[in-house]
Amino acid sequence: MEILQRYIERQNDHFGRSLDQPSKRASLFVVIPSYNEPDILTTLDSLAACYPPKADVLVIVVINDSEDSPAGAVAQNIATAESIGQWQHRHEHLFFEVQRIIVQNLPRKWAGVGWARKIGMDYAVGQIIKNNYSEGIIFSFDADSIVLPNYFQAVESAFYENPSSNFFTIHFEHPFDGPGLSANLREGIIRYELHMRYYRLAMQWCGYPHAIHTVGSSFAMKATAYVRQGGMNRRKAGEDFYFLHKLVLLGQYGNITSTTVFPSPRQSDRVPFGTGAAIKKWNEGSPELNFTYSLEVFSHLKPLFSLASRFWQMDATEISSSFGNLHPSLQSFCEEANTVDEILGLKANCSNAKVFEKRFFHILNAFWILKYLNFAHGNSIPRASLETEPVRLLQNIGIQLEGELSIENILEIFRNLDKRI
Repeated sequence: MEILQRYIERQNDHFGRSLDQPSKRASLFVVIPSYNEPDILTTLDSLAACYPPKADVLVIVVINDSEDSPAGAVAQNIATAESIGQWQHRHEHLFFEVQRIIVQNLPRKWAGVGWARKIGMDYAVGQIIKNNYSEGIIFSFDADSIVLPNYFQAVESAFYENPSSNFFTIHFEHPFDGPGLSANLREGIIRYELHMRYYRLAMQWCGYPHAIHTVGSSFAMKATAYVRQGGMNRRKAGEDFYFLHKLVLLGQYGNITSTTVFPSPRQSDRVPFGTGAAIKKWNEGSPELNFTYSLEVFSHLKPLFSLASRFWQMDATEISSSFGNLHPSLQSFCEEANTVDEILGLKANCSNAKVFEKRFFHILNAFWILKYLNFAHGNSIPRASLETEPVRLLQNIGIQLEGELSIENILEIFRNLDKRI
């Protein structure tokens, strides 16, 4: 508990007031940011339909706005708080309680989903301390998502059966056959999810050992892991990507495929990128989802990553020489990023080959890879068709496809592959 207490003492955010006082000593916490959300009761109904876990659960809804939020969004937040209160009265005997945290007028510089997650997750840490537990589990969720009924039990069991694991990602699938979804939007969400799954598998294929999905509604972690990595960031978007790729540095994590989270496929202008933004652009005529990162660019990384275990035995001259054999685009990027110097510095600070190889991917990490992909596509290599690159990747891992397959068929193959992680 000491590590949790030290973390809370370092936090200086004093935003938010609670409308509810939980009576149960929860150790499982579901954190839901809510901004201008008209349908959050659908999400609560989905959680209420779940089979109860063994431990007590608290659902924390962080209803937030910023100092420049439009009046309509602020009014919706007020309505959301009231509707959740009424929902609670109708569900007094549930296995979980709901805690509404109202956060108003956040400074515009940082206001957004990242800060709202942080407020809720920090509150969960505080409750774990108050309940006198040394550990707890924090679920990251969204106000427009739903789950299978075994959601709580599957996550609880995963941590119980794997006590050394710090966090788990959770299998997700965007629903694209619901009522009211136009053919165009349906195609858009299929394309977006296919891009996500292709990107993860391509990272794995090129040799990166921490190829995970980073979906804000689809992961859970130990409270101690959360605080060891400094808590959630305050990014307005992409907070899940940055946070989860910090968590992997702790080691020991997994993926839960025995349950499923269904994030909403709706379009949104809440964040500058991510699912909602991508679908909004697609619906407005953007061709962006017709393309993805070229498999060729991922292939540039394979020879470099394959050397991770061998660099330890090389001297400075040999390391520099090995970089001269890489693709010219990757050579240029590594020169700009001073990658050789980074590796030499790492060697000087590692005691053995095992430690070096582990920390090698702390330097050449997911952020480094993403920067290279954007560098290569911005300088010499065009992005490629989303209809061809996933097929090429499948062929490279030994899956031969027969006949012409739709992108929906290809997505199903990738979903099934991800279920095996």
